[in-house]
Amino acid sequence: MSENGNRLKAQRRLTAFFTVSALAVDGLILMASTLLAYWIGFHSVLGAVFPVTKGVPPLNEYLEALLVVIPLFWLVFKWFGLYHQRTYFSSSWHFFTITKAVTVAVFSLMALTFLYREDFSYSRRLVGFFWALSIFGLTLARRGLDLAELKCWRRNRQPRRVLLLGEGPVARRLFENFRRNPRWGAEVAGLAWIKAPPDPEEFPPGMVLGGLDDLDAVLEATRPDELIITSLELPHELLLDAIVRCEKQLISVRLVPDVFAIMTSRVEVVNLDGVPLLGLRPTPLNRGWNRFRKRCFDLAGSAVGLILVSPVVLACGALIKLTSRGPVFYRQERMGENGKIFTIYKLRTMPADAEDRTGPVLPANDDPRATPLGRLLRRLSLDELPQLWNVFRGDMSLVGPRPERPVFVERFKESIPRYMSRHLVKSGLTGWAQVNGLRGDTSIRTRVEYDMYYLENWSLFFDIKILLLTLFSRKVHQLTRGR
Repeated sequence: MSENGNRLKAQRRLTAFFTVSALAVDGLILMASTLLAYWIGFHSVLGAVFPVTKGVPPLNEYLEALLVVIPLFWLVFKWFGLYHQRTYFSSSWHFFTITKAVTVAVFSLMALTFLYREDFSYSRRLVGFFWALSIFGLTLARRGLDLAELKCWRRNRQPRRVLLLGEGPVARRLFENFRRNPRWGAEVAGLAWIKAPPDPEEFPPGMVLGGLDDLDAVLEATRPDELIITSLELPHELLLDAIVRCEKQLISVRLVPDVFAIMTSRVEVVNLDGVPLLGLRPTPLNRGWNRFRKRCFDLAGSAVGLILVSPVVLACGALIKLTSRGPVFYRQERMGENGKIFTIYKLRTMPADAEDRTGPVLPANDDPRATPLGRLLRRLSLDELPQLWNVFRGDMSLVGPRPERPVFVERFKESIPRYMSRHLVKSGLTGWAQVNGLRGDTSIRTRVEYDMYYLENWSLFFDIKILLLTLFSRKVHQLTRGR
């Protein structure tokens, strides 16, 4: 699972890099278009042919206006989908979309000038030149970024591994599409048939790995990131069984639908060069921009939190040393995003050798192994404060599903549906389940339902709400006690 997580992270980094590059390039093009439009309008031959009757406006006013112009253009471009990852290259799409976006942004700026100040005016000739130059420059720049991104995808040594389940022309077409278009960031790891092995000439040698009965062995051999079921002729029970087996290993599943009338709000259709793939709609945190905002929020919150709680942690550490033998901090392995194992930090609340006698034990609201001081620290949730360091390092987030020990993950994933889906995002210091009282020895199944609600409805304001409930709710004073 960690190998799959590394592939996903590599692809997200590549996507994030080109998103940031697009933002920077757009800003530079807009600045250059402003300067060039100013020169053409007032200092070129064209300016001499059509002289300015009211005098040449100062350049510094337009340069100062860029502080508003560029962020507004970024927002409009984002609204038009110009910062979303695209799986095909089309200069015509970029030209017409950029034309619409620039036109909307320019008219929005013209409207904003009425709110700026009464004595501010703008040159219509400069706005006209700026409109044309920015469309031309942005279209060329986006084409260049597209070609550079395509080259990087081709050089990417960690593509997403896809396993095809099914045979026939659809499977063959998908295989060819993935092979031809590296920007999908995927490679076909193999194929398992449903009814009968495909013709050996349809796929390269070694690509056909077995039938449906061999699915477990094929999954183990290929370790894919995604399973695509190319035919819905698979019986319902076997289809659900295949999905459950993939979910336990954090393998996403997509279907090639044969009926489009049955749609829900959580269903997404992705068109892969004419082949529609049906799957669950990605959660908000699948988007790179949302992950970037959440990480910035985590960094700022954990940095401030570490500064504020450091005197409390030092005082608690001194008391722990005075009242019991052993280290101040307790380290334990937990499973986080994409199944990655990390070390979680807590203030020690039990004797150092407690688990030597009992082995791994699920936490209880009143653990008899806790020391008297440990019970007090747990009651006040002070033992969880060092986890702010985990958040700062990037192992965890301020808000998210609570992490669990690998030994219990292996147990729960076999009996609780969608349990492993909690690991698609970083674990949290607190979560939606915890602020609703689901902690300690409460139902794991119900806790997963609350965690999935959080994943499907994430927003930065939702995180802030959960943090405020964690800090100020009177109903739950041990909010971080749960897993």
